[in-house]
Amino acid sequence: MSNSDRAGHRGGGRGGRAGGGNRRHDSQPRSVLVSKALSRLLRHAAVQERIPIDTHGYVRMDHLLAWQKLRSMKPPVTFDEVVEVVQSNEKKRFALKFVGAVKAEVAERGDAPTTTPMQTQTEEEGVDDRSAAEKVAESETQRALSLYEFLKADDMLDETKVINDFFIRATQGHSMKDVEAENLLTPITLDDPTSIPDTVVHGTFYGAWDAILASGGLKKMNRNHVHFATGPKLEDVLQRIGGREQDGNTDTAKKATTGLGQVLGENKVISGMRSDAQILVYIDMRRALEETKGQMKWWRSENGVVLTDGIAGQHTGDEEDGGDKIVPTKFFKAAVEVKEGLGLLWEHGRGVVQVLPERLKARGVPRGKGGRGGGGGGGGRGRGRG
Repeated sequence: MSNSDRAGHRGGGRGGRAGGGNRRHDSQPRSVLVSKALSRLLRHAAVQERIPIDTHGYVRMDHLLAWQKLRSMKPPVTFDEVVEVVQSNEKKRFALKFVGAVKAEVAERGDAPTTTPMQTQTEEEGVDDRSAAEKVAESETQRALSLYEFLKADDMLDETKVINDFFIRATQGHSMKDVEAENLLTPITLDDPTSIPDTVVHGTFYGAWDAILASGGLKKMNRNHVHFATGPKLEDVLQRIGGREQDGNTDTAKKATTGLGQVLGENKVISGMRSDAQILVYIDMRRALEETKGQMKWWRSENGVVLTDGIAGQHTGDEEDGGDKIVPTKFFKAAVEVKEGLGLLWEHGRGVVQVLPERLKARGVPRGKGGRGGGGGGGGRGRGRG
């Protein structure tokens, strides 16, 4: 049985109880269960579940609500609940759009929201520094949400039969080959220097670190890309840890991790890295773009995640670990342990600065994050994370 199949069996198909009575899932709020189900379907499982999905990753709302997993939750998941998940998700994992004109009978009942592009206040003031994809996606989602609120206020959602004009998709994290993920993304190139983030950082785990070094870099594992965040800055992390390499002192480590927690909180990373990441790997994206002469392609998703599928390297013969594409260690700036205050583990020009203690290596990789070569590089198929 494949990893995705196992994830499917764990996730259920038997309603809100997450299949065979998964108690950990039973104890979670319903909104979390709905969000995880949406992530799994829209990122990984639509094709497997025979739910129509287009090359941009969009699923029609009536098809989504007809999915057996959502229908079999007690009570069945509603359009209102899906909209609530879209609105409340801090990492902006989902986008909505409304396709077509507002029905004539709706327009006759009141002033329906426009379905033409709208400018945000920051765009009108000329101070919006978001990517084009982020702006388009946000305005599309806001238009769809405005229309939803309008229809709901006048109790017209059912009456006008417009639910099938709403579409939803995951903003990033896809593993389905049917979804041409680059359609959803804004390229990052040397031709547009403003598109290159100052900070590009990947979060991974103790159990994956040695495998990353042994394989020569980060791999996408069973997703379409390796994922990166745009903060926190390396300088801030090293400063809060209190130095470049720690002496193993417990008090020092406590102070370091407390300070680091403040840095992570201040940066408020929206997406691209799990909050429980144990090692932060910093990438020199500009050098990667220059030295690969465009062969290593980079993108930014609508919700601000930086992505790459790497560059062809030594073929391992194992497509499950991302095939022969890799983000090579030669483009690493540094790697920093952040949970116990160890500090710098690896640095460009020096290589390995200190080796992880065996007690940390033994902790392994959290479920769903993949191990070989990719660390947290995009495993987690069906886990609804990232």
